[in-house]
Amino acid sequence: MGYENQFQVSKVGEIARRGGIIDVFSPGLSKPVRIEFFGDEIESIRVFSVSSQRSTGEELDLITLIPSREFSLHDIETEEQLWERIHKDGFYEGIELDVSLLLPKVETFPEYFDHENCLIFWDEYQFFPSYLNEILEETTELYQKIHSKYKKRVIPNPEDIFENDEFVSRFFKNYTNFFLSGSFQDFNEITNKLKAPVTSQTSMQGTLELLEKDIATKLQTSYRIFLQSDNKSQSKRMADLLPHLEEKVDFTIGVLQNGFNLTDAKLAVFTDHEIFSRYKRKRRQARFSKEEALVDYESLKPGDYVVHIDHGIGIYAGLKKLPVDGNMIECLTLRYLDNDVVYVPTFQLSLVSKFVSEEGIAPVIHKLGSKKWENTRKRAKKQIELVAEDLIKLYAERILRKGIAFEPDNSWQLEMEDSFIYEDTPDQAQSSKEIKGDMEMDNPMERLLCGDVGFGKTEVAVRAAFKAVMSGWQVAILVPTTLLAEQHFFVFKERLAQYPVRIAMFSRFRSPANIRKDISALSTGEIDIVIGTHRLLSKDIKYKKLGLLIIDEEHRFGVRHKDKLRQMKSNVDTLYMSATPIPRTMYMALSKLKELSLIRTSPEARLPIRTLIIPYDTNVIKDAINREVDRGGQVFFVHNRVQTIESVVAELKTLLPNISFGVGHGQLPEKQLETVTLDFAHHKFDVLVATTIIESGIDIPNANTIIMNRADMFGLAQLYQIRGRVGRSNRRAYAYLIIPPKLHEEARKRLETLIEYEALGSGYQIAMRDMELRGVGTLLGTKQSGIINSIGFNYYNRLLEKTIENIQSEKPKELWIEEEPQKLERIRIESDHYFPEGYIPSEKERLEIYRKMLAITKPEQFDDLRQELLDRFGEIPEQAKNAILYYKMHLMSKLAGLESVKMKKGNVALEFSGNKLLPREKLTRLVKHFNYPVRFDTTKNFKIFFEVTDTDNKSKLEIAEKSIEILNFIIAN
Repeated sequence: MGYENQFQVSKVGEIARRGGIIDVFSPGLSKPVRIEFFGDEIESIRVFSVSSQRSTGEELDLITLIPSREFSLHDIETEEQLWERIHKDGFYEGIELDVSLLLPKVETFPEYFDHENCLIFWDEYQFFPSYLNEILEETTELYQKIHSKYKKRVIPNPEDIFENDEFVSRFFKNYTNFFLSGSFQDFNEITNKLKAPVTSQTSMQGTLELLEKDIATKLQTSYRIFLQSDNKSQSKRMADLLPHLEEKVDFTIGVLQNGFNLTDAKLAVFTDHEIFSRYKRKRRQARFSKEEALVDYESLKPGDYVVHIDHGIGIYAGLKKLPVDGNMIECLTLRYLDNDVVYVPTFQLSLVSKFVSEEGIAPVIHKLGSKKWENTRKRAKKQIELVAEDLIKLYAERILRKGIAFEPDNSWQLEMEDSFIYEDTPDQAQSSKEIKGDMEMDNPMERLLCGDVGFGKTEVAVRAAFKAVMSGWQVAILVPTTLLAEQHFFVFKERLAQYPVRIAMFSRFRSPANIRKDISALSTGEIDIVIGTHRLLSKDIKYKKLGLLIIDEEHRFGVRHKDKLRQMKSNVDTLYMSATPIPRTMYMALSKLKELSLIRTSPEARLPIRTLIIPYDTNVIKDAINREVDRGGQVFFVHNRVQTIESVVAELKTLLPNISFGVGHGQLPEKQLETVTLDFAHHKFDVLVATTIIESGIDIPNANTIIMNRADMFGLAQLYQIRGRVGRSNRRAYAYLIIPPKLHEEARKRLETLIEYEALGSGYQIAMRDMELRGVGTLLGTKQSGIINSIGFNYYNRLLEKTIENIQSEKPKELWIEEEPQKLERIRIESDHYFPEGYIPSEKERLEIYRKMLAITKPEQFDDLRQELLDRFGEIPEQAKNAILYYKMHLMSKLAGLESVKMKKGNVALEFSGNKLLPREKLTRLVKHFNYPVRFDTTKNFKIFFEVTDTDNKSKLEIAEKSIEILNFIIAN
């Protein structure tokens, strides 16, 4: 059926089998399903979440699975050469083009329909024959070119891929055909001329008097009238605005883009799109593209560099089962200099972290037993003390100064949010709730809003800004480019048009006289929201009552600007917005210095951008531009050298004489650059050849192909941002990254990352990967990259996190407390405890579950984990049950203050450390409660031995569970 077999399902077209469980994501389903078998019978069909991989609780009685491809590999009859490729790669890239070589007979889509009951509509048929010939000519030319270059390559003939005129004429004979055209055309093929009795509604421009007048006229001629809104809130608002029409018209909810009149049926439909002139694409309610699971920047794979707290930097070489204290468990294999090996039991996983540093830094593998690592760690502690002092100062400032406690949402706030003509995505709603919650607290807000381009960050910002204004404060919105300032200005004006909010924009496109006037109004409080570039950071800008600062794409501002920003946000709430935050900002969010809100749910019908890495090839460039222009779209061509940009344009014009070009770069006069940008937005030319000036602020949904020359010269976040200029509509977008013949290793990694994270909502993952490649840079003004390169970001972050926790505690302790030594014999249960490969085949997943168990803080959370394992992998084998018990005892022994817990021959031994002895009364209650034979040992530490005998044929598992009961009693009492 064309499904890809994976360990776990993450996208449409994938299937995963684990024992008696099959996960499948069929193209016909909005969510994947988990089918559990008992032998050959289906026991249950459950819907599950891609991000958590757990069942949602929704059970189904019946499910229809459709093929994920047009054909199955089992149907193929082909030549040996292609069969070998299929056997090796399965559904290889471009297999659809070879379908005529793979299958004995190929049909077109309409042939699947019954002749008598199928209607075919031809859109602008007069262009169809010439378009068909063009495609055939283009394909034939490409076929001849490839055939002459690769003599032995098996490729299909053009006539086997595309049908000809005879095929089209068959449709005229066998099907009922209708022809659509913008202008009258007299076709011989048309046998019936039909005229539909439909007229469009006129735009009301927000004037309700015009609407009421039109409705009154129609009611007099016996029309039935529907007033349609996008959601319940808007429908209620319309009814409130027109109370006298409530009995005369139908207020409904729907997804129509425009209203219309059916004149013969005397039926009229008005939508709030033409009533309020808000013509935008509507998303269907409650169906959004599934978010992608977050990338874990500590996830390990064999070959990764790792840092062990005691031994330093080594290489992770996978998991291995070894006997420890007589029991088989899984250990991490770490390789060091001179082929020395360290085996780390999974319960000591917290001692190991992935090594992350700046791009291009290859760490030095340490030699076991040398002093080098110890000296490096000491130097790191001294460096981190400098940062710790800054952090202490930062937290002290936050505690001393009270922030602004904005007022709770009022009726206008709720009304404004309800008037949003799209349905909120779940992440949008959650982010908005988090930000407004922070604003209502009296601590200064520091929050990062991370979401891909076009995912709705601006709407969240509008709501936060409106909340500040409703509380009597001013809002400053800082953006990196004039074009982005203009874009935000229009969005804010449109969204808040119904409310008494004055909005101003400061940019180079406005006259000095107007700016001076607005500066004065800003200082007196007449302007509520100001949007601008770095002009807002000038000395002459004064605010009467600034309460909220919104910074869009902080990484685009220079050091001088950031110093000014620090002064501005010292006593106001600050919201940062970015698709790909810089490593330092990302790091601060992970370190809890900034709070983090994520928007990972894409708008419905948005398709991921198809990214291709190619050498410079004029034929590929020509085909890419022609293909986009032929489908009515536009193209960005990025060439980041002003000195040579004109020669590139000249070459492209020679290559494509029928295509119109425009040029844009930062050295053009301001008005000329603005004109070029607006002309491109209005489709006055086809291709914009530009520098990275397009990186932020250009939103042109019609441009869906981008070609980046010398893509190896760009940073990862920059590549992602520039690629984000396309793919902002429901059309498939293409990004061509042109590279030189010889590619630097670091550049190759960047480009591979962009290909790897092609899916929607990948901005967060890109930022995480960028942090791995580039390091975290400068933190709080202290240069830290050197020490991060020597100990790795994750270990650095761990030490700093310890400091932050200590600073935030009521009684700060000495800063540098070493990791608690973890004894190998802390817990002994006399049973093998690990997750068998047959149960969880993926080594990465097993490692993740071990890490998850170590992170658990409450014993009852192990029950939740057990349910998750049952749900995802089926019945839990004995070794896995033992592993869960082991880690549960590991946690409970800590909570009970025990030095160790050991099981041996039916005895349970509890060892207390010298300074954590049980009070006499508690000890008495413990012994009485369980009524087991007991003995004590005080030779070293205080020990209690409970004789849980096996006379009742108790298994080791049952004895371990009895140990859990004893530990639970100590914790609870």
